[in-house]
Amino acid sequence: MFCLIFRNFKSILIISTLVYLAIQVALYLKIFMNDSFTPVLLWWTPFMPKYDRLIDCGEEHYQCISSNNRDHITNVNLGALLYYGSQIENHDFPLPRNNNILWAVFHEESPKNYAPYLYENIQMLFNLSSTFSRNSSFPVPLQYLTNINLLIDLTYYIPLRNRHGDVETSSVLYVQSDCDTPIDRDKIVKELGKYVKIDSYGACLNNKTFPLSLQNIDPLDLYNREYMTFISKYKFIISIENAACYDYIT
Repeated sequence: MFCLIFRNFKSILIISTLVYLAIQVALYLKIFMNDSFTPVLLWWTPFMPKYDRLIDCGEEHYQCISSNNRDHITNVNLGALLYYGSQIENHDFPLPRNNNILWAVFHEESPKNYAPYLYENIQMLFNLSSTFSRNSSFPVPLQYLTNINLLIDLTYYIPLRNRHGDVETSSVLYVQSDCDTPIDRDKIVKELGKYVKIDSYGACLNNKTFPLSLQNIDPLDLYNREYMTFISKYKFIISIENAACYDYIT
């Protein structure tokens, strides 16, 4: 049923995470309640600025109000509480729970960021989920992929035979600064490093320093032009997730 609801959302991948999950929950409430009901969706975790936002979408103009102002906890139109997985605090659930209010969780990261989510009894707290897993109510495996061009663009492509022109550079790149992971990926890379030379620029297993021009870039700016140009000369880039989870990929 949910797949049918979203089939006509042609631009679903470019809708912000906040709006996306809010729309999902609003449509769910519309289906199972009544058409005149405009629900308030309260972000219980601080995932957005503290203001009320009216969201209107679709040909039927489904509407909801999204907010993280906790004063709405007593609002008669409160339809759902939304949680961002990485910011959930175990002591901060609004109890006693009102069973008429949906609980929904968004979590694009692995359970490493919120270990209790590994347990089924914690997962069952939420009526709806939006995660990388295909078992979620609303999977979002490609939320940051805005268009197909990101996969086929050749801007930074260098033919394999032309890579590794710098004799002082390894042909293998590892850039990682989260060194405490359940999967212990650094141990794997360290063992591999006994057999092949690996350039490691992050805090983990560091043996190389970025050029000065790259040392102050935002680490979340994954499409930085200078950074992309720099890494494109490597033949191999090591990418290992921080946890072993079905469907969880970089």
